[in-house]
Amino acid sequence: MPLFSRLLPLSLTKPIVLAGLAGLLLAGLSSTLSAASNGNEAAREAFAKAQDYRASGDIRSARIELMNAIKSDPQWIDVRIFQAEILLNLFDGIGAEAELKRAFELGLEPVQVRHLYGHALQLQGKWNEAKEQLFANDIAPEHQAYAARIAGRVGLQTGDDLLATQAFDAAIRLDPQNSDLWVDVARFRAGSGDQAGAIAAVDEAVRLQPNNIRGLQYRGELIRFQFGLSAALPWFERGLQIDPNDVALLTEYAATLGDMGRMKDMLTIVRKIIALDGRNPRAFFMQAVLAARAGQYDLARSLMQKTEGRLDSVPAVLLVQGIIEHGEANYNAAIDKFRQLIAQQPNNRQAQNLLARSLYMAGDEAETVAVLERQVSNSGADPYALWLAGRALESMEKRGRAIDLLNRAARHDAGKKIAFAPSTPLGVLQAEANRAPNNAAVVIPYIRTLYNQGNFAGAFAQAKRLQNGNPGASDAHLLVADTAMALGNWDEALDALNKARTIRFSEPVMLRMIEALRAKGALQESGEVLAQYLRYNPSNVAGLRWMAYAHLETENWSVARRILENLRKRIGDNDALLMAGLAQAYTGLGQTDEAVQAGRIAYEVQPASPVVSHLYGLALLAQGTRIKDAHDLIAKAVTIMPQNATYRQSLTKAALALENESVEKRG
Repeated sequence: MPLFSRLLPLSLTKPIVLAGLAGLLLAGLSSTLSAASNGNEAAREAFAKAQDYRASGDIRSARIELMNAIKSDPQWIDVRIFQAEILLNLFDGIGAEAELKRAFELGLEPVQVRHLYGHALQLQGKWNEAKEQLFANDIAPEHQAYAARIAGRVGLQTGDDLLATQAFDAAIRLDPQNSDLWVDVARFRAGSGDQAGAIAAVDEAVRLQPNNIRGLQYRGELIRFQFGLSAALPWFERGLQIDPNDVALLTEYAATLGDMGRMKDMLTIVRKIIALDGRNPRAFFMQAVLAARAGQYDLARSLMQKTEGRLDSVPAVLLVQGIIEHGEANYNAAIDKFRQLIAQQPNNRQAQNLLARSLYMAGDEAETVAVLERQVSNSGADPYALWLAGRALESMEKRGRAIDLLNRAARHDAGKKIAFAPSTPLGVLQAEANRAPNNAAVVIPYIRTLYNQGNFAGAFAQAKRLQNGNPGASDAHLLVADTAMALGNWDEALDALNKARTIRFSEPVMLRMIEALRAKGALQESGEVLAQYLRYNPSNVAGLRWMAYAHLETENWSVARRILENLRKRIGDNDALLMAGLAQAYTGLGQTDEAVQAGRIAYEVQPASPVVSHLYGLALLAQGTRIKDAHDLIAKAVTIMPQNATYRQSLTKAALALENESVEKRG
């Protein structure tokens, strides 16, 4: 669960209109320098072209013209400063620092460009050196807003929320009309859990400067986060119309296309990125992900090596590296990668499950159970985690607990997803929550503990208080929804979910909305919610599952079969519920051989599942050649879940068919 921290208000004062930096460079800076040159004719011509390119948003062409200007007159200080600024826009801190140092050698006083020099150091991760420049008391008034903005970035990147808040607050007071500033503020607010505030800030950035590529890019990123993948594409494409060679924008565009399953389109963009930046690590990473998905682990490893280790601490990269090692049966190496990932994200259940799987394959059953213990001991464990822990306990001859976990997995009895309950005593958590009622880091563990102890009313009260203090945080609304649903208060849950949806229409929001609406009997509305989610996230597995199940419920067998077969191509045959759904669809279509085949696969994967046993039994019953097996499977489902009326009705039907078969044989 992400943490939410309250932001100090970013105050707005009367706007101070600042001249553009390029104008300052031309109009005032050169006249104050004892420059070795004022620029020859060829250099000035190239300089003017660079200004035009920059004004149109074509930063790379501006850089080339400035290279021509420097070649024509390497002693001209103004062109060095302008090139440094262009390189900063291209995120090249090393190149910008080199240009500024050359300008110093030519006679430029560092005090005149501390804001730029600090920016160059910030891009290189030289935080302390950057702050020395940005906090200097001799920065010219016209550059103080710029310096404050970059200081805010330093705070954002180093996790110093106080520095970031104070610096951005100062920058807004000095220059509230700066579009780039509002993009930075949006990133800060999003990182602090204030999604609504982030959206408002980036909207302000785009309003102030509609062709701001960074603003368009980040609006696309937030739209992707808020509504889904396809909703982000128009924003990225709008930015690429301005500068089709912007690498940062191309990278986000390619990643989104890949997540949508448009792999050919993604590869086209990735190749363009590599042509523009032959050492771009994210481009090689995206290619590695594609290779890993195809099971080409040697190729994936080779592509990961081309990232030169520059992304090795990124969680998504650790995940892919671990999957590559696991795919090649290098289980100890996979264990190391997954442990590094869990060290950064201790509540990442996918990472927990993958680590446990690697440990199990390496023969360490005891550690497998230890990794999964917190998850399977509480409500919210993944069925796979229950199954794997059960198998490991079986190997350790702890059959009693193994049977319990395997039965939970077979019944798909995961419970609400609130696994990882805190180990801190309730009294301590309560005291901390009372001291800081709006601090999510403190209150969320208290809510989880109350929930796990069955005190849903107490958990709901705490969640409401947290929600009121963090109205811009989607997850605060989700906590209210979860606790309200536990109380059966579907209206309160839906109210909270609708608030969360306006901030971020995520998979968890969609799934909870469908559950709450179906509980109220609003099946049509739940279908509308699902359709809207899939419109923006057409490849989402959970959403497509629900769509298929809805068609199974309405006996729209052909559509359900098509959706489930497409999912099968993506995730394989090892999903028991998916294969059981296919068995049901084929049975409905009268294609009984295909139904029995799908049911058999599902049963091989999860023979203790009542859902699987029931649907496999119905497929055999429809085929008509193995009535006794059909009867036994359905009877097994009834034994596991005797309260299920549908299973009992099917058993009556199977018993009648078995009796008729017996009569026919006797006759």
